[in-house]
Amino acid sequence: MRLSNRKSVWFIALLLLTVNNLSKGQVVNKLKIGYINYYFENGSPLLWNIENDTLLKISLLPDYQRQTLNRQTDHWYFSIVAAKGTRIRMTIEKMVPDVYNGRQATDWWNYRTGIPCYVSNDNESWTAYKTTTLPGRELYCDFVMESEEVWLARLPVYTTTHLNSLLTRIKGQNDVRILEIGRTLENRPLEIIQLGNPKAINQVVIRARAHPWEPGGNWVVEGLIEEFIKENPKRNLTNFCFAILPMANKDGVVRGMTRFNTAGMDLNRNWDKASDSITCPENYALEKYINMMIKSGLPPALVIDLHNDDKGDVHLAKRDKGDTGFQSRMQKLEKLMREHTSFSESFRYSWTGDGQSTVMTIDNGLYSRYGLEAFVYELNANRITGLNKVPSADDWKETGKGLLEVIYCYLEK
Repeated sequence: MRLSNRKSVWFIALLLLTVNNLSKGQVVNKLKIGYINYYFENGSPLLWNIENDTLLKISLLPDYQRQTLNRQTDHWYFSIVAAKGTRIRMTIEKMVPDVYNGRQATDWWNYRTGIPCYVSNDNESWTAYKTTTLPGRELYCDFVMESEEVWLARLPVYTTTHLNSLLTRIKGQNDVRILEIGRTLENRPLEIIQLGNPKAINQVVIRARAHPWEPGGNWVVEGLIEEFIKENPKRNLTNFCFAILPMANKDGVVRGMTRFNTAGMDLNRNWDKASDSITCPENYALEKYINMMIKSGLPPALVIDLHNDDKGDVHLAKRDKGDTGFQSRMQKLEKLMREHTSFSESFRYSWTGDGQSTVMTIDNGLYSRYGLEAFVYELNANRITGLNKVPSADDWKETGKGLLEVIYCYLEK
């Protein structure tokens, strides 16, 4: 019997798994699944099938960038309905490889640290399970159903429900204001959470969740806000004000997308020019708010954009290598982040005249247009090296608490 290359990979993978189980004296029972559900907020579009009666195969669908062939698939969030005690042998695959800047990605998944799969029995508390990368680039995960419905996700889930709960909890707190600055494509409100003295000289803008698959920034923001409410009455730091956009891409989050908004726009690109209010109202609203700050004579002293990726670095705007003042400030910032948070990765510098094209992310765009100091903080989605563990929501909230101290120390004169 002749098999295609892809079917050969599947056959070999299944054979290896079966032989491994038989060598341990385990019987591979026929897998009985009641239902796979992803029809809820942030649920990921997918296809599913049961291979050879024993293996659940999940195939993830990408979302695409407008007017290009760029696409990305990194998000999964769905539930399995089956009898309690059912052993689930599952693979997760991308239907097609990602495409960046018109080029097909060579690595479908990160292999350096491995990809965790988070499992929950109540859709609230998440436990990370290790996955194994199979020869066909699928991720394999093996676990036992501890309830009749189990939820699985790429990262600890944070939805608009979580955000609305946060807004309800903090509304009316001293030095906390919630401002609507615009609406998404699908008419969801875009909120700025303002902390501190609106007339303070140290204005800090923080954005999270520009890309829907990246909830780490939401947990960081929540930790920072809770720490501010707890500590500000003691410290009375009237010379600070934080303007936080906690969920920039709400539509993408609700629809379970990976990278783009529902018009196919990447909210961390094209910051070298004014955003289109029709296709990119999320960026348009934030730019309008920042312009208002500048015109009022209180421009942001610092802009932080929170993301997730497979590395965990801080990316700095492209600058003149002769700017020793900038280098000194960034060295101070890096030192503070290593002291007060679990950050242990690298600060990535980019210099003018290095022959590399400039990607107009928010940090590069805000510096080139307004001279604002900004950076992108990529939280490692697979492992917190400084803690030697896979990340949890609580870990990222602790990062947020520490980041608040970092900002205080960095900007205080």
